[in-house]
Amino acid sequence: MSEAGALLVGLAVLDEQHGVLSFTASLPRLLGISDVTPGSRAAALLAASPNLGAAERERAAAWIAGLCRDAPAETTLHGEGGQILTLRADPLRPAGWSLTVTGTVLAEPACPRPGLPDAILAALPQAVCVFDADDRVTRVNPAWDTVMDGCPIRIGETRGEIGRRMAFAGELGPGDPETLIAEVIEADLSRPQRLVVRRPTGRVVEMYAHPLPEGGRILVIGDITPLAEAEAAAEQRAAQIDVMLTHTRHAVLYWGPDRRLIASNRLATELLGHPPGLLVPGRAEDEVLDHMLAREEWGGGEATRVKLEALRRRDRSLPYRRHLLTKAGRVLDARSDPVPGGGWITTFSDVTDMMRAQQELRAARDASEDANRAKSRFLATMSHELRTPLNAVIGFSDALLREGRTPVPGRVTEFAQQINDAGRQLLALINIVLDVARIEAGRFDLTVERVDPAALLRDVVRGITSAAQAADITLEMTVADDLPVLRADEQRLQQVMTHLLSNAVKFTNAGGCITVSGETEADGGLLITVRDTGIGIAEAELERVFEPFTQVESSHARRFQGAGIGLYVARALVQGHGGSLVLKSRPGEGTTAELRLPHTLAV
Repeated sequence: MSEAGALLVGLAVLDEQHGVLSFTASLPRLLGISDVTPGSRAAALLAASPNLGAAERERAAAWIAGLCRDAPAETTLHGEGGQILTLRADPLRPAGWSLTVTGTVLAEPACPRPGLPDAILAALPQAVCVFDADDRVTRVNPAWDTVMDGCPIRIGETRGEIGRRMAFAGELGPGDPETLIAEVIEADLSRPQRLVVRRPTGRVVEMYAHPLPEGGRILVIGDITPLAEAEAAAEQRAAQIDVMLTHTRHAVLYWGPDRRLIASNRLATELLGHPPGLLVPGRAEDEVLDHMLAREEWGGGEATRVKLEALRRRDRSLPYRRHLLTKAGRVLDARSDPVPGGGWITTFSDVTDMMRAQQELRAARDASEDANRAKSRFLATMSHELRTPLNAVIGFSDALLREGRTPVPGRVTEFAQQINDAGRQLLALINIVLDVARIEAGRFDLTVERVDPAALLRDVVRGITSAAQAADITLEMTVADDLPVLRADEQRLQQVMTHLLSNAVKFTNAGGCITVSGETEADGGLLITVRDTGIGIAEAELERVFEPFTQVESSHARRFQGAGIGLYVARALVQGHGGSLVLKSRPGEGTTAELRLPHTLAV
């Protein structure tokens, strides 16, 4: 039996680029072609349909190309033989389209047919009602009572009467019945109409009204409840996936085998710094990479371009992982994993805080190791420095004990003086260690009193003169007459200057020179300078000498003795006054110590 004149519905599922993924057998019959295969392009199929004229084929291809995911789209095509095709595209989530093609099959398009054979009407699973040119029912097929159970229809009824009864019965969907009736009566009968409603019984039906070539029209109603439930389930699953992707802590990009984006979540746009609208389904990977290169999102220059080109050529069937640094300073852990059927999923995890925590842990570990080294230096240095005066105390006291009851007076005096000197040296070492402890604990208090810096410098120079003369070093002093009187801790400043001058004497060879100067700076502050012509210090070591228990020569057999904490204490005392202490030096060219005290200390 021929199917000419039968109303058919063809369905196809399209991917994001309008390629056919699957289709029903009725689709090729409606288009009049036989070579529909998965992967065919919808626009190419319509352009090859012999049932359409050249103008309609061109319009159909343009309609396909202009599909927008924001809303469904529908169009009507008129064949040269009187055939009418209705095309509807509905966006699917997360990607792709469903395409519905509805129309009649005409064996001889140029010959009008008087009506639909009863056999064909009886065989159709859809409910069919045929109206004549006066809008009265002429035929109803048996499937009507099955599809539209509880909603009978009679031969001779008008479209308005049927519409009124169906509207008040809730068969046309929710809303005011009078408004729904008006819409039915005012519908444009020259073009196909489509309506999907949920019946009062809970079933979902799809209603098509098509004009017939000989006049009148045909109403076809199909029960699409399984399809509607499947679509609802798919939408629910898509919504659940969307919720999951939206609230996950990772940015996700799902790419197809054609290297086009299938889906992404909101966090991907935020973490990657992309503008809204870039990461949309169908976007080619090349477009995204070109945008990244133009915006220098991963840096600029030839090196970045080479990296992105390598990314374009990467074999996505193999997983890989890398770390990325964004323009915003975020560190991202990027992973690419292949998926069955081709394509891949890229995930980006923000590991900035974790990397920062790791850096802090490394810093804490390094600080702990430094503290252990400092402790070791302290023990090694102090054991050495304390041993020398203790040996003197013990040695000379043993000598006195051996003198017995008849000691030689001159030797008693000499030994007692040596013991006294060694004891004072021990006391000085202990005091400076206590100073370090107070500084580390933040409990270092200064006494505020009036201090004449010129007199203080003269006293310190006078006290170091004998040591300089013994080392054959020239000691010079140049102090301005207008140095401001300060409110400071005189004893502590004297301690600082004594240490600076003692260091200068210690590290200056015989025949060298030490110069002490004091002057008022332009901002009213005080600058005290101690210059020597000694051995000097390498630039890399200038800050290290301020660390406690540190000397540039650190072995026990080092040339210059000392605990290595004088400069540390001196800088802390100066900073406690709001000032600064820096060293400038080069090996073999001597050292200059610059001590600055702020003008706020001036009386």
